[in-house]
Amino acid sequence: MHSSALARPGPAGPPARSEGKPLELRVDRERCIGAGMCALIAPEVFDQDDSDGRVRLLDPAPPAPQHSTAREAAHSCPAAAISLLDR
Repeated sequence: MHSSALARPGPAGPPARSEGKPLELRVDRERCIGAGMCALIAPEVFDQDDSDGRVRLLDPAPPAPQHSTAREAAHSCPAAAISLLDR
């Protein structure tokens, strides 16, 4: 007799965050390797310094409509140079 396990849906990723909740960003320029993923994903929040290619934080507390791309940029950073602080 064949036994089959029931498929149970797992978590769909990190819990959704309230859009009204403030988000604060910090960058560690010493840790940054200049990959530029942050500036490509969220150009309204991040840029690259012309002199050394490292991250420049344009908006440390972006408005709610930019939270999703700011989080994506932080999670995409290969050097983990971007910190998210939900307040």
